[in-house]
Amino acid sequence: MKKLKKGLILLVCICLSGVVMAASVSATAKVITETIEQAAKRSGKVLTPAAREIAETALKKAAAKHGDEVLKMVRSGGLEVLEQGAKHGDEFWKLCAHTPGAARSLALHADEMIPLVRRIGPEFLELEAKTPGLTTKIIAAFGEDSVKTLSKVPPDDISRLIGYASKADAPATSKFLYESYSKSANRSVFLEQLNWKQIMATGLSVAAVTAAYKVSDGIQEGTKIVAKDHPETFKDVVSNLSAPVRYGLYALFAILLYPAALFAWRIGKHILRSKKR
Repeated sequence: MKKLKKGLILLVCICLSGVVMAASVSATAKVITETIEQAAKRSGKVLTPAAREIAETALKKAAAKHGDEVLKMVRSGGLEVLEQGAKHGDEFWKLCAHTPGAARSLALHADEMIPLVRRIGPEFLELEAKTPGLTTKIIAAFGEDSVKTLSKVPPDDISRLIGYASKADAPATSKFLYESYSKSANRSVFLEQLNWKQIMATGLSVAAVTAAYKVSDGIQEGTKIVAKDHPETFKDVVSNLSAPVRYGLYALFAILLYPAALFAWRIGKHILRSKKR
């Protein structure tokens, strides 16, 4: 009798276990389907039944190998995530897991971005997540060395820097803009001192950058940076900075010399009249 009871209990447990497993499989299938639907919307695509089945199969395999985090990556990154995951393998999934906010950019530009991440480091993806689509422009304007610094600053600062750099009168001016910003002890003040209306109208010059740095960190430090890192433009910067002083001196000399010039003119006029007589 006892053996019969044990057998019945075991049978019930097996049946219950089967029910739980079936429910789990059903729930997983539902999640997979919903994830593919969201990914299709993210990618702006309408899937045929056959395409949907292929995508769900690919997602199941990826989730089984890399974990449930894959579901989040596919939802935010779109169907392209599955395509790039199949193409680039473990490296792609690890990069997406490290910076989920860059999943969409990686999905669209994996061939370009993965080599850059290898060379520059994970900060590249952190910057891309912060300013989608701007990282390659940042590198073009300020160089690869700027990525680590800019990945830690507010997105608004980055947008303003890129906007100003697009109006720079030379590539060296763009790099000088970044150097001044990164070295400034008051970065927000530095950006505020740049007259964006004037820059948008007439362009960005080294003198304008130096003037802004002068206010944020002092004229001595500002001119020191130019003299050290950009000696070819130092003469022009000093000329621009000293222009108000020079013009003031010219005006002062004119005021001081005017009485003497007037006196000399009157004397000369008197002499001419005397000779005529």
